[in-house]
Amino acid sequence: MRRFAFLAIPLMLAACDDGLGEDMEPEAVETEAPLEDAALDLQGVGIVIPAQSGFEELAVPFGSARAPTEATLGNVLGSAVDESADPDDCGLTFTEYDGVTLNFRDGQFVGYWAEAPYVPETTRGELLADENVSMVEDSTVGEEFTIGAAEGPDIAGLFDGEGDDAGVEALWAGENCIVR
Repeated sequence: MRRFAFLAIPLMLAACDDGLGEDMEPEAVETEAPLEDAALDLQGVGIVIPAQSGFEELAVPFGSARAPTEATLGNVLGSAVDESADPDDCGLTFTEYDGVTLNFRDGQFVGYWAEAPYVPETTRGELLADENVSMVEDSTVGEEFTIGAAEGPDIAGLFDGEGDDAGVEALWAGENCIVR
């Protein structure tokens, strides 16, 4: 089973830059299966890959270029299952892996959407007991909550139900194309 590493939202390192011009296409990244028991630390400012399976801890902050972001996360998540080069209605392109979708704007990593196995296996009651977790009033997308201090950055998420025993369905941060 894969693990989810959930830590406080620290500031991350400055964005990586691979030197590609905006009009250049990144090369395809060749990866295979995801690491067994892979863990990701989803943060309000990007994704951290904790040290595991011979890899040292790696930070992939928002603002990182697409090709190195895909290469770094592909080593942990395996091969992409879908991707787009043409912007959607929100101006975003994406690369989708099993459980995680990375969003890009103008070739820069700007957001993510995560589902099982990369969301915490905790209940709504347990998560809402944390003072930094709160429900979004009058959300039009479901049982939405946020994690983080009011000054941000934060992570948003959805519970799969209303009761205290409901689980976490999804987490996201940064730019996402969510119809409200």
